Amino acid sequence: MAVPLALGAALGGAVALWGAAWLGTTAARLPDADGHAAGDPALATVLLSRGGTEIARYYRENRTWTPYRKIGNPVRQALLATEDHRFFDHAGVDGRRLAEAAWQTLRGDRQGGSTITMQLVRNRYGQIADDPPYARKAKEVLMALKLERAFDKKDILEAYLNTVSFGHGAHGIGAAAKVYFDTTAAALGPARAALLVGMLKGPSRYSPTGHPERAQRRRNLVLRQMQKRGFLSERRARRLRSEPLLLKMERPSLAGSPAPHFAEAVRRRAERWAAANGRDFYTGGLRIHTTLDVSMQKKARASVSTQARKLQAVAAYEWSRSAPRLLSEKIAPYVQRAQAGAFEPFARLFTERPALARSHARRSARYRQALRAGADSSAVLERLLGDAAFTDSLRRAVARLRAGLVAVAPQTGMVRAYVGARDFENDQYDKVGLARRQPGSTFKPVVWAAALQHGFAPHDVMRGGELPDPFTANRRRQAGTGGLTLADGLAYSSNRMAKALTRTVGPHEVARTARRLGIRSPLRAVPSLALGTSEVRLLELTGAYAALADDGRPQAPRLITRIAGPDGRTLRRFSPKRRERALSRHPHYTLLDLMRGVIDRGTGRPLRKDWQMRGADLAGKTGTTQQNADGWFLAMHPELVAGAWTGFNDRRVAFRTEHWGHGSSNALRLVGSFLEKIFAAHPSWTEATFAPPPGYRTSRPPRARPLDSAYTGYETVAGAYEADPAATDHRLRDAVGQGLDSTRAGLSANGGARDDELPRRAAAPEAALRNTLPERAPGASAGASEDAARGSSATGGDALQPAPVPAPPTGSANPDSSAPREAPASLRAGQLDERIGTRRDTARDEEQ
Repeated sequence: MAVPLALGAALGGAVALWGAAWLGTTAARLPDADGHAAGDPALATVLLSRGGTEIARYYRENRTWTPYRKIGNPVRQALLATEDHRFFDHAGVDGRRLAEAAWQTLRGDRQGGSTITMQLVRNRYGQIADDPPYARKAKEVLMALKLERAFDKKDILEAYLNTVSFGHGAHGIGAAAKVYFDTTAAALGPARAALLVGMLKGPSRYSPTGHPERAQRRRNLVLRQMQKRGFLSERRARRLRSEPLLLKMERPSLAGSPAPHFAEAVRRRAERWAAANGRDFYTGGLRIHTTLDVSMQKKARASVSTQARKLQAVAAYEWSRSAPRLLSEKIAPYVQRAQAGAFEPFARLFTERPALARSHARRSARYRQALRAGADSSAVLERLLGDAAFTDSLRRAVARLRAGLVAVAPQTGMVRAYVGARDFENDQYDKVGLARRQPGSTFKPVVWAAALQHGFAPHDVMRGGELPDPFTANRRRQAGTGGLTLADGLAYSSNRMAKALTRTVGPHEVARTARRLGIRSPLRAVPSLALGTSEVRLLELTGAYAALADDGRPQAPRLITRIAGPDGRTLRRFSPKRRERALSRHPHYTLLDLMRGVIDRGTGRPLRKDWQMRGADLAGKTGTTQQNADGWFLAMHPELVAGAWTGFNDRRVAFRTEHWGHGSSNALRLVGSFLEKIFAAHPSWTEATFAPPPGYRTSRPPRARPLDSAYTGYETVAGAYEADPAATDHRLRDAVGQGLDSTRAGLSANGGARDDELPRRAAAPEAALRNTLPERAPGASAGASEDAARGSSATGGDALQPAPVPAPPTGSANPDSSAPREAPASLRAGQLDERIGTRRDTARDEEQ
């Protein structure tokens, strides 16, 4: 009998020695417990606005670290009451809890005996969780003891609550509070905290969205535990159990962001920075501080949404008719008819553009998928076009008006508002920072800038297609003889003058000026560049206008101010990058003054007439491209520069009437609505003005001579001006452009223009001057009339012959002098890339 007992003791001792050796070896192989209690978990990158509001977050696991002090007491109490009420009394392992769990398991009621520290080990160290059950439990015990010796209890509790999953992509208590209740972990009350803690047993099983009744029962169980452990009174616990779940789901997606296209533009830049600096953008917990003003962004989104919807009604009506018809120059009648269902929207679009449906069907995912499967292309196309649901969806997409708006602070280049499309869910393609479209006449200020740099003055006159020689000191300024001045040419957006100026100073010099102002898109140095035929992005064009609004010093639009790590320490600060002055000070301010004329009396006049900004110092430019495919408007103020674009994805779709096709009638509405809201919020901005540079003298026109008999033989001033601009007094031409009759303009009628025959509206000043030519006046040159008629077309042949540019006189080297500069050497268009550094079209954005 003694032998078996001795043998048993020996075996027991051997097992004990083996167990001790195994435990010692296992303990030695456990991971170190230095650094953070939770190790180095994956953290979401968060984008913050100018005021600290979260704009968006990017992650593989949606987790933002929440410090212990920012976790509310209800969350801690719910966790302790449910998972480990003796947490602050044990050293990582609760012996009583383990014994109770083992006894209940042997009785058939399986229970867990893990403490919060042991659960943290399981969550944090994946290699332990993969072991067999008994080995895993032993390692959990040993590692929990190790963590308790290395870290404070609060650190362990903080680490646990930041590493557990709450479902719906939320990792950590901070993300869970945001996703389920759109709040913070510090603001969670007992009922909400109980719901989230209860979900830890099974996020899918107790999901409040998938299984609300089950989730409520689990929440109430946690509330009872909180009452049992003394954290809640019986009365309060009973009241909380009767409350509904009251979810306020805030799913972390860009569609819910106040600025989704802006967030994506920031991501593209920050992702490149992170890759270049050895950081993971999606797991590094970066805190990216941006330039966005949330208040301005809300106003911009509201303006784009409201005005684009109204303009959509205009386009829908115009395409419901068999022929273009202007219903009204006011937008309200279109909206009222659309709301009443008085017409079938876009009923004629696909009838008159039969190729639209077929071409867009070929671009669809269903068409490409069928071709990859080996189907016949013609059969697939016919099947798709016969599918009513498919064609209806396709037509809605093709006929949807697109729009974008951006606002930049000119002194710093910081982007304050950024609306890349009407809405992110239906249109994720960014019309501000990615899309390139022809800018039309909004490119003309660049042409005028180049001309002013080369010595032209605001009251220089283009007569019969010829411009004065800017390098002749005593050149004649003939404003009183009826020609078109540079000031009026920009105000009324003269295509003829833009092309003449471009040919005089050289297309290559216009392209260089655009480069100096910050435009980086590829530019073709050809005469048509003056009309905005080279495509640009709205963001870079607005940046160029911001340079004009800020003393002519360009800087790339900034989206990011600094990037910080999870601990808030700044990793990189992005300061303004000011380039050298693009324009000399006096020519720059002269151009700014000319662009005021666009707003005060030219094509941008509706900004003052229709929107409440009459006292503000504003400058800007409208733009429209061929067939009304694109509408542009950019406005400059000393505090803010705003630009907008409207159009359709397919250039074959556009507004059908001249009035609504102009940028002054479509894109201007977006900017006008936005700026009206901004000035209402910042009334002091109406006092800000563009200050002239020291020593600046306003250019004054020469004295105009009285009207003469230049109009003999013409029934209208418009006819006389169209036939020979040189024969038309500039005051009458202004009257025509502004829609005034000769009596109200204070002009004599002895020039032959009758009051009732002058145009009454200035919706399209240039179009008002393009009436059918009457017979030419006696003595007028037939060739001149024909040339003028041909030259008036925006896209047709141009008969203008600007004078050649001779060598300049030697003189001042003062960079701010308004004296003419040296005439540029000729340069072939093909040499533009080499000389001015044109970058090819790429998907990369400008660096900060």
